[in-house]
Amino acid sequence: MPDVSLASIDGLGWLTNGLVIAATLTIFAFLLSPAMRRSRPWQATVTPLASIIGSGFLVVAPLLAHMVGHWALVAMLAIVLVAYAVGGAVRYNIQHVEAISDSEHHTGAGAKTLKWLERIAKVLLALAYVIAITFYLELLAAFLLQLFDVQDSTLQKAIGTALVIFIGLYGYWHGLKSLENLEKYSVNTKLAIIAGFLCGLAIVNVHHVFAGTWALPRMDTTWDFTTVRKLLGAFLIVQGFETCRYMGNAYKKRERVSAMRNAQLIAGVIYFAFIGLASILFGSFGEVSETGIISLSEQVAVVAPFLLIIGAVTAQFSAAVADTLASGGLVEAATFGKLGHRPVYLAVMLFSIVLFWTGHIFTIISYASRAFAAYYAVQCVMAAAHSAMADAPQRSFAKASYFTCLALLMVATAILGIPAESVDN
Repeated sequence: MPDVSLASIDGLGWLTNGLVIAATLTIFAFLLSPAMRRSRPWQATVTPLASIIGSGFLVVAPLLAHMVGHWALVAMLAIVLVAYAVGGAVRYNIQHVEAISDSEHHTGAGAKTLKWLERIAKVLLALAYVIAITFYLELLAAFLLQLFDVQDSTLQKAIGTALVIFIGLYGYWHGLKSLENLEKYSVNTKLAIIAGFLCGLAIVNVHHVFAGTWALPRMDTTWDFTTVRKLLGAFLIVQGFETCRYMGNAYKKRERVSAMRNAQLIAGVIYFAFIGLASILFGSFGEVSETGIISLSEQVAVVAPFLLIIGAVTAQFSAAVADTLASGGLVEAATFGKLGHRPVYLAVMLFSIVLFWTGHIFTIISYASRAFAAYYAVQCVMAAAHSAMADAPQRSFAKASYFTCLALLMVATAILGIPAESVDN
């Protein structure tokens, strides 16, 4: 196939690199501007947005390329639409269910059922976060080693272990609130780098369109039940919107519902644009690895791999801190304060160490995928149960049936889904 790398084209490579850097710095400055920092809607949106496009953006292109080839754009659209539908169940719960499930004043049979379902959901989400922390830190280590062109799984796990020990012990002794401030900077850095990278991909596509050399690489893909199972697992790439459910201390219901909707729509546009623009470079992928996006970025601009590595390292560390903090809060809430959050940090540390040294990174993701799917299934069941309750504000059996179907889809994902990051048949 013809060389599609713009970075290697004399006379244009410098321009591409300059435009990528300029776009990155411009977006970064815009996101840190006083207007954006004062914008309450944006501050509410940026947390779930960062979660949705955090790790998923780093792995989605090579995975979909190997799973479905030229159908990647269609698959990405389907995943985004299903995620938005499931997000609708969580938004319904924010509006109608959490006032019952989180309140001590509702004591009816239906309310008790919702309270127990909410406790189960919190435990499942805490478990999913704990497993995801291990993945984040191992992914961080993989990208960090990629900066030095080193591929060593033992060293990768050792770095991840050292980081989780630091987070666990620091959280136990000092709490993690002081590290939480890192998130806003890493989020802005990540969004700016993604914008710059998309700019570079757009330049590559425009150049080849005008040069008459734009063509998708030839790829052999097979559609079978295994492919469907992989796509079910790929749904978890867009996980993260559920964070709005637990931002009640800072934002009102209406703000959180709007923030989740906006975050999912923005993330959907980013994913769709990324896969569409990256399709011309799918031929650059060799074997799928957690750092496969680096081989793609090398075809865009010389600076692109370094920017992505910086974004990956900062984003994965902040995500690990945020999920450690969240898991402690969820366990504390689920046990009505009987188990404090600081001991949970130590439990997270020990559990992650075990996962680091007993499973491959894709195996770890398979565990997290199933836990997240189970959590979403419970959220859909809660929405369905409330929709059918006799005292629901707008009782609707049609809506209850709809949420039940989503719950069954999430159960199927938990049982049948092969993790998106896996390519083993």
